[in-house]
Parts: sequence; C-alpha cells; structure tokens
Amino acid sequence: MLLLFILVLVMIVALVLMSFANRAQQRERAKRQRQRQLRLQIELMEEVLDCLLKTLTNTDVAKHINTEIVNLLEEVLELEQHNQAHFETLLTNCRARGEALDNSESRANVSLLRESDLQIAQTQDYLSQAAQLLRNQQQQGKLSSEELSAYVKDLSWANLMVGVVTFIGQGYRASGRGDIFTATGFYKKAQNALIKSMHTDPRRMRLIKELGEIIAGTRKTLSEDLVADEKLLEQAQLL
Repeated sequence: MLLLFILVLVMIVALVLMSFANRAQQRERAKRQRQRQLRLQIELMEEVLDCLLKTLTNTDVAKHINTEIVNLLEEVLELEQHNQAHFETLLTNCRARGEALDNSESRANVSLLRESDLQIAQTQDYLSQAAQLLRNQQQQGKLSSEELSAYVKDLSWANLMVGVVTFIGQGYRASGRGDIFTATGFYKKAQNALIKSMHTDPRRMRLIKELGEIIAGTRKTLSEDLVADEKLLEQAQLL
C-alpha cells in the first residue's frame, strides 16, 4: 500500500513538473513570437521613415514614426535576453535620430521626383502606411484629431504629387531633348491625375491651369512656388 502511495505521489509530482515545463515553454514561444512581430514592425517602420525623410521637407510625421520605433525597440529590449547590446545600439541611434529631427523643422535635399512607375507606387504605399500608423497613434491617444487631420492631409498631397512631379519631370526631360509629343503626353498624365483628385489644396487648381498652358505651348515650366522640388527645379532650368 505504501509503495502504491509513493508511485501515485511520484506520478503527481511528475505531472506537475511537466505542467510547469510546458507553461514555461509556451511563455518562451509566446515571447519569441512577440519579438518576431516587433522586429517586423520595426523593419517596416524604418522603411516608411526612410521614405518620409527622402520625400517630405516637413519632419513632423517622421518624428512621430521615429518615436513609435523607439517604443517598439524598448519593448524588444525588455524581451531580449541574449543579444541586448545590439538592440541597445539600435535604440541609442534611434533616440539620437529623434533628437536631430526635434532640432530641425524641415529637411533639404528631399524630392518627390521618382525614376519609374514602380518607385512611384512604392513611395505611395509607404506614404499610405505612414498615414495608417498615425491613425493607430490617434486611436491610442498619442495624437489629437486635429494633428491627425493635418498630417494625413499633407501625406495625401505628397501621395498625389509624387506621381504628378515625376510625370512633369519626365515631360521636362522629353522637352529638353526636343520630343514635344512625348513631353505633352507626360504633362497630360500629370494634369489628369490632378483633375481626378479631390484634394482641397489650392495649389491643385493652379497646377491644372499651368499644365494646360504648358500643353498649349504658352509657357515652358511651372511657377517655382507651386512645386518647390529642387530636382524638378534643376530640370526646369535646363529648358
């Protein structure tokens, strides 16, 4: 009888230990899965941020995206047990980038001009993702409705203009080599994109009008205040 009791006790202890071990493994798997999710989010946000820094002169949206990356890196660091030095370095660099952005209201050497339809689509995708990230922040109480509205309006304008500016740039290049037929085609593509848009920015109607004048041959380039894009202005100066 005593032997049977001991065997039952041993079995119970073994089951309890197995249960603890299984729960520990489940927690470890959940932690690793959360780490993978966070790393993927960080990679995506870094791509979005890189696009913003190359595309928008205003740094406000970039600051918010960078802050979100900092928050995610801090969470990764809390979960990481083996490679903390790597993530501490990333976190330090990200915070330094945030300080640099805080000390700058705008950036030079940015452009909406792209080299292909694929690059236009990639940029537009990143701009759309930036808008969604900001909506998520607003839902979490990190942004006011007014801030979100202003940022999304700027992003939607950039989303429209990355195609428009690229088409105009292609038109300028074609005009520069004397291919007026091809240039006109690009100017019309830019104008059609603006006509189809419902964006309320007052520059949209001026752009439509001036592109019409370029197509009609009564002007060569757009007014500089309409599209303050350095690369596009450089092309315009060659005409």
